[in-house]
Amino acid sequence: MENKFSANLRILRKKNKLTLEILAKTLGISKSAISDYENGHTFPSLDVCESICQYFGISLDDLQNSDFTEMSLEDIQGLAKNRNTERIDRDKNDFSDPTKQLEFQNKLLHQQVQGLEIQLQLVKQLTESKISEITSLQIQIRLLEEKLGNS
Repeated sequence: MENKFSANLRILRKKNKLTLEILAKTLGISKSAISDYENGHTFPSLDVCESICQYFGISLDDLQNSDFTEMSLEDIQGLAKNRNTERIDRDKNDFSDPTKQLEFQNKLLHQQVQGLEIQLQLVKQLTESKISEITSLQIQIRLLEEKLGNS
């Protein structure tokens, strides 16, 4: 899915009749940072994304994935309100159903296991690397000892 963040940010700023300077000052970041975000040169941190979304009253999902080109400002903000209502209804259902709770916990545990497996692989690779380094140093020591012994 194409990320429309940059274009949508520019559209939101312009539809709200904001300059780069005003939006930057409001969000507590530099004008050049806003310009870089709008031009797709860089992507803001999650904190900045949250500030942008909160300021404009939209979701990050909409900012990244929706196409604001043909939408009015009211439509954009309405989109966020509709998604929030849907999410609240869905979340109520998810947390009230013990089966869904268990499925969610199972997914979390599965992700934790995957994370631990990756960490284990990294530790094994680090161990192998250190063993190789030690072996190399031992060879160098033997060579130096032989060189000193022959002198």
